[in-house]
Amino acid sequence: MIRVDRIEEVFYEKFKGLILTQKGILDMANEKDRSLDRRDSQEQVVRKTPCISRRQFLKAGVAGFAFLAGSSGVRDMLEIVAFAEGEQLALAKGVVLVDKKLCSGCRTCEAVCSTYNSSGRSSSALARVILEKDYLKGDYEANTCFQCVEPLCLQACPVGAIKIDKKSGTNARIVDEEECIGAKDCIGACGSVFTPPRPRFDVERGVAIKCHLCFGDPQCVKFCPYGALQFKWSDDGVKTGYPIIKEG
Repeated sequence: MIRVDRIEEVFYEKFKGLILTQKGILDMANEKDRSLDRRDSQEQVVRKTPCISRRQFLKAGVAGFAFLAGSSGVRDMLEIVAFAEGEQLALAKGVVLVDKKLCSGCRTCEAVCSTYNSSGRSSSALARVILEKDYLKGDYEANTCFQCVEPLCLQACPVGAIKIDKKSGTNARIVDEEECIGAKDCIGACGSVFTPPRPRFDVERGVAIKCHLCFGDPQCVKFCPYGALQFKWSDDGVKTGYPIIKEG
């Protein structure tokens, strides 16, 4: 009997070849490397501003913060959410969302993501977008990082290797792979509220990996043949993920 997962693997490899030529793969990986070189001076995560509770933030909304920012002289107030402990993080300005009805389960997103972000290593295990299939129901769904308002992954990291990407302007929650020690605490923290957990683990390199929105140009969105993935952006910041959304 032929195993279903083997059929899927063969289909995945053949379909991947239809959408990405070898030259295209290398060009994408090289461009990513050049982008990383330009980001060596990446800024740190946490900024200190007057403390505002999460309840006040969610209740007041953007309009209230605009007034507060004008009166306090803090230009970045619209990008800030404060935790009870006083720690404050910039809201992500972009997020990749999924229209489940349009997803065909083709795994194009996984092939593109892993190839672009892992120096040409194409593997679903290295993809920052995770496709789940229910073979009995015929349901397919791509799971993307929500770039959470309160990123549990960032709070759980014992060495502060997960940071806010201010350099690219996305404010995505990203892993500084130079600082990551492979503790996997970020994976466990995310998995406590989201299934599957969005951070992955690169076994070969011994570091955690997660979606960084391709620094503002998410390749999974660009190459999805059915438009199931959409890149949503707001200059004022997006309020998605934990604690607004919980799964499992």
